[in-house]
Amino acid sequence: MRYLDATRISKYFARNNYKIVNKPKDADIIFFLTCGAFDHLSDESLRMVKEFQKYEAELIVGGCLPEIEKDKLNSVFQGRTINTKDLDKDPDKMDELFPENIVKFRDVDDANASFSNLNEGDFVGAVKNFLGNIGWLEKILVNFQTQIFKSVYGKNSFFYNIMVDEPMYRMRISWGCNSNCSYCGIKQAIGTHKSKPLEKVLEEFKFGLKNGHKHFMMNADDIGAYGTDIGSSFSELLDKMTSIDGEYFISIANLSPRWVIKYIDHLEDLMKREKIIRIGVPVQSGSNRILKLMNRFHDKEKIKDALIRLKTVFPKLSLHTHIIVGFPTETDEEFKQTLDFIKDCKFSAGQLMPFSSKSGSEAASIEPKIPMDEINKRLIYAKSFFKKEGYSVKYKSQGRTFLFDKQDYYR
Repeated sequence: MRYLDATRISKYFARNNYKIVNKPKDADIIFFLTCGAFDHLSDESLRMVKEFQKYEAELIVGGCLPEIEKDKLNSVFQGRTINTKDLDKDPDKMDELFPENIVKFRDVDDANASFSNLNEGDFVGAVKNFLGNIGWLEKILVNFQTQIFKSVYGKNSFFYNIMVDEPMYRMRISWGCNSNCSYCGIKQAIGTHKSKPLEKVLEEFKFGLKNGHKHFMMNADDIGAYGTDIGSSFSELLDKMTSIDGEYFISIANLSPRWVIKYIDHLEDLMKREKIIRIGVPVQSGSNRILKLMNRFHDKEKIKDALIRLKTVFPKLSLHTHIIVGFPTETDEEFKQTLDFIKDCKFSAGQLMPFSSKSGSEAASIEPKIPMDEINKRLIYAKSFFKKEGYSVKYKSQGRTFLFDKQDYYR
């Protein structure tokens, strides 16, 4: 989401005749969008705030940190800030930072591509910029990178095709979240749910089609809540989108189980059109007790029934999920229930992530915590489990995230 914000902000500067530079030392302004969903991400953002203050440029800190970690940020930074929810819900706040700008932030459309920060201030960014100026050499690099990803993930894997195979036209259909997951700390920063107007979403979709895009990735903080505040619904939006002629396919990210169950009858009918080929359903756990502690929908049998119905009506549908390993009080047996749940639901791919919460969140006070060495043992067990079930498995992010993939990508 913050990459989309960065793209929109970049467009805002460009339309007001600013030049985007590739070296921090060449900048007059460094605009840093932060993440504070979990403590380790907040700490990394704070570290980078300190790093960026070494340059002569004015640093402006945006994103979630100014709202979630006010005290910690104020201890290391006294400059100008803007938080995430103001970027959409009160866009005039951006213009207050730059009152001389002619083009207003509210007049800059939402982004459909993630921002690519070519930072020549580091070695990798400098190399990429150099190669980018030599067309034939850049093509060799891209081809080499593609082969590496194909070798690591497999050409039919969910992750390879998301990252490499086709450029995605991203569609953010709403902002904010009305859920209250016990481990999450970002609601304070992103605010309550707000849907983008239905006609605006369809306009973006048609524009993408007109410009030759084939893969549309729908995303939002609470995507299934779309329309609940404007007299519409997520299922109505999908119906209107998939009724439009054309050769395209749609991926849906972060559709919480409660919305799958709410719209299951309609989703079954939509699957028959074979336009929606991937759905991310973050179940987080296969234990009803743990799900209840997470403040999430906690009837796993209803979740499994709904997902099996979708796979039955459209067997080529790729289902992707997220799982939290080692939520406080989770037993080894409950963790194994989660692995069996993934298998029973026929998930194509997913991520297992060690438990991490936000200081002050409800989950942070739940005891006992699961020791990290026990979480690591469960990840090792999961690796063996998934291999036996025919998945490829990979670690990423310094071992913090564990990927599994069935290699059943469909287009």
